Amino acid sequence: MGPTAISLMLLLHILAAFWLAAGVFAGKVVRAQGRKATSLPERLLSLRIAARLAQVFNIPGGILVGVLGIGLLHPYGWGFRPLWVRLSIALWALLLANGILYLKPTLRRMLAATEASVAAGQPTAELLRLGALKAPRIAADLNALGLVIITVLMVLKPG
Repeated sequence: MGPTAISLMLLLHILAAFWLAAGVFAGKVVRAQGRKATSLPERLLSLRIAARLAQVFNIPGGILVGVLGIGLLHPYGWGFRPLWVRLSIALWALLLANGILYLKPTLRRMLAATEASVAAGQPTAELLRLGALKAPRIAADLNALGLVIITVLMVLKPG
């Protein structure tokens, strides 16, 4: 692989990281505003925006940044031996799995419950149950923190 191809791959990796970060941190703002919503239609709108951010930014950005990052290991001569590489890959896999297997389905259920509540004119029992859960908020915050940790590992390359 020539230097131009490697540079292009690195550029795409960095752009994918920005793409992912945009979705993760914008989602945090949207979720915070959604929790402050005073009406069901406002909450529904915030959930629709959050779902769109996940669909357009978080999932594709997360996949692309990891694939490109792994693809850069050999051309730069790092391989899988350095600790920062192994930690980054493990953390990336955990964050991606958390997003795809937990956060996205939970958001989908919350969106459906909110739509049903708007149709009913009042919060349903399912919406109240899902709204009381702290685990999705914690999981989303852990994804944001994990993204920061991976960024630190990429910049400092310890070990």
